[in-house]
Amino acid sequence: MPSRSVKQRLIKKLQWTFQVEGMNAVMFFGILIFINATYDIKDLIFLSYGLLLMCFILLQGTYYWWKKLSVLEDKPIFQNRTLKRFLNFKRKNKLAIAFMPFVLVAQWVISGRTLGSDNLLGWALFANVFAVLEYINYYHTQLMYDNRYDLWYLFRHKKLKEASLRKDLREQQI
Repeated sequence: MPSRSVKQRLIKKLQWTFQVEGMNAVMFFGILIFINATYDIKDLIFLSYGLLLMCFILLQGTYYWWKKLSVLEDKPIFQNRTLKRFLNFKRKNKLAIAFMPFVLVAQWVISGRTLGSDNLLGWALFANVFAVLEYINYYHTQLMYDNRYDLWYLFRHKKLKEASLRKDLREQQI
């Protein structure tokens, strides 16, 4: 078990991380609702898909950090069953990511074989790429370095860290 000061620092970091991830999921879902109320659906298929996937992965992150926080607060609810859920999430994420090109083609066909500015292609690409990066950040390699300890690791080791969830899945051999 980490020392008291390290434990307190980790608790604060996990509280902040889980809250920010949750707020991001809510914010992007709000954006999804707004654009679907504002623009024609035929121009939003790929963008909506990317935003939905991004929200789904952000909610997984929120759930993961909340579970990790419960362990540090001596309310251990991080069980093998929970890790199996994340393995299931990982499979669903991979399938959804593999489906992205088909959604893009559907957008192209439905919007009259054009991917002009009317159908918000730039934003759609951003949302879909962001969803893929969130998947990588949680299930493979940590891409977010938002505190001095993570930055210290990056500069000292000159490589990206393995994602915490990936470590948890590997350590439990799930």
